[in-house]
Amino acid sequence: MDQMTAAVCARADAAARRARWRITVRSAQMLRAGAAAGIVFLREGVRARRQAPGEALARAVGRALVALCTALGATFIKVGQIASTRADLLPRALVDELALLRDRVPAFPFAAVRATVEAELGRPLEAVYAVFDPEPVAAASVAQVHRAVLRDTGQVVAVKVRRPDILEKVKLDRSILLFVGRTLERCVPSFRLMSLEGALRAFCEAVEEQIHLANEADHNRRFQRNFADDPDVDFPRLVPEACSDAVLTMEFVDGVREEELEASGVDVHRVVDAGMRCVCRMIFLHGFVHADLHPGNVRFLAPGRIVLLDLGLVGRLDDVDRLAFAGLLYALSSGDGVSVARIFWESAPHQQVPDYPAYEREVVAFVDNIRARGLANLQVTLEIGRIFDILRRHRIQARSHMTMVNLALMTAEGLGKRLAPELSLTDAALPYLAEALDRPAAGA
Repeated sequence: MDQMTAAVCARADAAARRARWRITVRSAQMLRAGAAAGIVFLREGVRARRQAPGEALARAVGRALVALCTALGATFIKVGQIASTRADLLPRALVDELALLRDRVPAFPFAAVRATVEAELGRPLEAVYAVFDPEPVAAASVAQVHRAVLRDTGQVVAVKVRRPDILEKVKLDRSILLFVGRTLERCVPSFRLMSLEGALRAFCEAVEEQIHLANEADHNRRFQRNFADDPDVDFPRLVPEACSDAVLTMEFVDGVREEELEASGVDVHRVVDAGMRCVCRMIFLHGFVHADLHPGNVRFLAPGRIVLLDLGLVGRLDDVDRLAFAGLLYALSSGDGVSVARIFWESAPHQQVPDYPAYEREVVAFVDNIRARGLANLQVTLEIGRIFDILRRHRIQARSHMTMVNLALMTAEGLGKRLAPELSLTDAALPYLAEALDRPAAGA
């Protein structure tokens, strides 16, 4: 073996040892965090005895998982956030607890922000920005956002900077999570039924898409094109020369939040119409949906504009998916429980229904009850969420786009119900349902 070959082998051996060491250290961190989460679970479990056992137990598990994800950092926080959208897989009380992870991410130091910006843009930070606030205006699991002023134009911008260590952590955590998922599936039959490894793989893939900010830039441009004809729906404009895979510079949207609307001079009914129109077009016409659509990612501008932020996580619906969801909402609003049951069953990636007629009867009874109560004051998306409970009981896993789409609709419908109580989702969605259902699927 010559010296060059020996040197290459030595470097490979050293890299392998470092990789094993990182896995060992990370596994030890997980064990410590798991022990701490176990203490949380035991404490909450004692309280659960005094309450409704099923819901209280799920809530106790949720609080323990929130503690675990918070201790383990960005990857697990993001996985927990995405899991909080899967009401078809997890009990509602557990999902509600996991949703709290949106507010559990500490900021990283400004020195790391500066290093990332300068490495990515190839210039000193002061050469790009005349002003750069060292305190972030928002910190999330993948990146944090700083307010700045461009040196060349004086424009006030938002600079989104990726966490410096997240690429390596996501890769490492993915391998450990999938190993844990496979092991649990072998040992616990119920985890096989819910396809735990597959769910974890999907969560990790969603995280991996988000950590590359160039993907978010692409999503931004596509949303801009899709809504170019709508003056009331907007997205932050990018500054391309100050963007990379780890840094996004975009216009700073100084809009108001929902709780500030009354004192803002914004036309409430106009933004409600814009929000419903935006989400319905995404789902039923474009098949390209903002998949992290919660109130914190929405801003409002006078006279009645709505601006959507944080575009890293999206859902893509092909024609079959898009038409299936349109058909589902139409069947639900028209009281056709048989079709609701069939659509969920046919689109399920995993199903082990022991008794299909019993499943269908339960869905039909549920839909009949909805019709008996009347649609006027109904929150359709909450009812779809309750159908997910029926799916779990009958071992049917909804496709991920179903829960993602319902989450986006829930945000729009919830906003509408709070600001305009007379809103009917079915009435608002009807023109888009009609257009979608009249449009043939690809290849037809």
